[in-house]
Amino acid sequence: MNPVMTMELRNAVISVLDELPSERIVEVLNFAKFVKDRGCKEKRTSQLEIKSVPVEQLEGLAGIVSWGGDALEDSERLYDGKD
Repeated sequence: MNPVMTMELRNAVISVLDELPSERIVEVLNFAKFVKDRGCKEKRTSQLEIKSVPVEQLEGLAGIVSWGGDALEDSERLYDGKD
């Protein structure tokens, strides 16, 4: 966004804020903080995040799914605890 447009938008926001009662200004501030935080989160989550788990948590999954198996049957077995 170009600087002139940015300044016009800021002035428009300030103009609206000047007409609001204080309790509404607090709502606008909370919303602005929410939007700012959401933007920061989106930047952080856009990076690749690799999570790891202990091997003990994966041992129970070994052999549940095999090549050429039935995915539905395999997933039902996973959640039903059947071997």
